Parts: sequence; structure tokens; C-alpha cells
Amino acid sequence: SSSFGRLLLRPRRRTSRKSGLGGMSGFDYSKWDKIELSDDEDDLHPNIDKDSWFRLKHRQRVEKEEEDDKKRSRLEEKMKSLRTEYDTFPEAVKSHMRAQKLLKEIRDIERELETMEKQRKLNADNICKTAETRTEVNSKPEPSPGPEPRLSGEAVAQGYCEFVEEHEDLLEKYISLGDRSLEEVCEFLKQHGGTLLQGEHAESYLLLDCLEKEMNGQHSEMLRSARQQQLLTQLREFSRASGRPARDGVVPVFQRLLDHEPTLESFKEAVITFQRKVEKRAITKKAEMDAEMAAQGEDNFEAAGPGPGGLDPMDVFKSLPKPMQDAFRDKDIQRLQAAIEELPEEEARYHLKRCEDSGLWVPSPEAGQPPYRDR
Repeated sequence: SSSFGRLLLRPRRRTSRKSGLGGMSGFDYSKWDKIELSDDEDDLHPNIDKDSWFRLKHRQRVEKEEEDDKKRSRLEEKMKSLRTEYDTFPEAVKSHMRAQKLLKEIRDIERELETMEKQRKLNADNICKTAETRTEVNSKPEPSPGPEPRLSGEAVAQGYCEFVEEHEDLLEKYISLGDRSLEEVCEFLKQHGGTLLQGEHAESYLLLDCLEKEMNGQHSEMLRSARQQQLLTQLREFSRASGRPARDGVVPVFQRLLDHEPTLESFKEAVITFQRKVEKRAITKKAEMDAEMAAQGEDNFEAAGPGPGGLDPMDVFKSLPKPMQDAFRDKDIQRLQAAIEELPEEEARYHLKRCEDSGLWVPSPEAGQPPYRDR
């Protein structure tokens, strides 16, 4: 009796998964009884390799699930077809034998699908599924800077005048470093490369500077400016080859020039080639400008008509010695006087009188009678 009393005082408490945890009720955990584990070792024979057995079990499970999915799809398609046919019957005749037979087949398929779902085993492959996948980024990444595009046509000149007007002092300062060391130029571009290497305007400015200096006889100044222009060109080529802004190439390009003798020699050859091109272009450009000025002068002479002495200015101009023609074309009084002084007196008087009679030369009234009219 004492034992029975102890049993009454300390009754055994049985816990069921269906009763919930911690006294919670209303939750059905029976579906977790259907979980199937690939690494269940209960049916593993000791003489069979464990990993091989797990792989075999997994493959068998996958194949069975595929067969069940195919069967489920066939039943659903058949039920859909039967429902479509059943819905064609009006409500008044749905009690007809054919309609009732269709309805029975539909109910049988529904029960079979329900049974398959209840008997379906859960595993790591089908216990969960991804309903939605989304990636959110806090901020839009900044695009990595690239090289400035190669410009052509009118795009090269666009903004050039504004650039020169704003940065002309900086450009001239950079040109003045043409006889300085590469280290000094590198330090200068480290500070101002963001301006000088933004677009191709600086290169265009230095190209025109070289041409103008060569045309004006400033050959040594042209040589210094040519080196500076070619340094900018090298940085631009590095930018296009590396896909980075030109300013990013200042340190690596100059480091290569300073540390690698073949690279420096190749750069010097490029500078010499550029200088030769400038020299040739200066000759051609000067000839073009002279021809243009001559054409403008001839047009002015033709438009003027005969002079006060009845002579045609174009005919008189063509008869003048070349030094006098050049002086008239450039409107340079000192060169004209020097050209006249080099002529014999009679020839000088002859040409000056004809110039006055054609209107090419108009003597000053305050100077009195011209000396070539004394005779």
C-alpha cells in the first residue's frame, strides 16, 4: 500500500509532441514526424560504407520524389480536364448519370492528391523553398573614372577659348619648365595635372605655341615647348591604354622615364620627330599666310580702281621689286623705306612716282613736294 501511495503522490507526467512545449496547446507538430533524414543510420549495415549509403539513399529519395511529382501533375491535369467537362453541364442536368460520373472521378482524384500530400516525406530538399530573393544596396556606387574620349572635328575646339582665357598663366608657367628637369615637371603636374590634363585643350595650346614660335624664328623656345607638349601627349596615351584619367598617369609615366633608359630614349626620339613636323608645318603655314595676304592685297588693289595719276594699282604692284611688294603687302613702312634705299636713285624715283599715280603710295601733305618729283 505504501508503494501505491507513493505512486499517487508522484504521478508520472507524460509529454506528447502534440501537447506543445511549456504547457502551450493548439499546435500540431505531427507533420514533423514525416521528416526523412539521409543520414539515418538505423538501416545501415556495418559492412557498407557510410558515405556511399547516404548517397544511395539520397538518390533513391530524389527519384521517388520525381515520380510522385509526375504522378501529381498527371492527376491535376486530368482533374482540370474533368472539371472543364463537368462545368459544361447546366445546373438542371448535373444530376444526369454522365455528370455524376465526372463528379465522382473528380472527388476520387482530390482524395488521392490529398493522400499523397499527407504521405509526402519532408527532407532537406523540400522542407523549405525560397519565396523571394532580393538584393538591396544602401547607396548607388560611383562609376569608376575613365579616360577622356578622343575628340575630333568641332568637339576639339569646343570650350578651347574659355579654357585658355581661364588658365593661360598656368599654361605659360608649364611651358617655361621646358628646360627644367623631369622631376620638376612631375611635381608641377602632380599639383596642376587635374587642370592641364582635363581634355585636350592644353595639348592644342602647346601645339599652336610651338608653331607660332617657329614661324617667328624663335627656334630654341619652340624646342622647349615641344618637349612639354609631348609629355602631355604621353600622359594622354597612357590614359587611353590603361582606361584611367590622364592625371592618374603622372607618377607612373614619369617614374618610367626616370628609371628606364630605353623609355627615355624613345621619348626623346618622339620629341625630335614632333619638332621636325613643327618645322615643316611652319614653312608651309607661313607660305599659306603670305599667299592669303597677297590675295587680299590684290583684291584690294582691284577694288580700288585707277589711282590719281590714272595708273592701275594692280599693274603697278606687279611691276615693283619683290622687297617693295613684301613691304606693301605687310604694310611695313620701315621695310619699304629700306627697300627703296637699296635701289638706284633713278629706279627708286620711277617706282615711287608710279606708286603715287596708282594710289599705292600717298605722300604726307606736311612733307611737301616728294623728292622724286623734283625733275
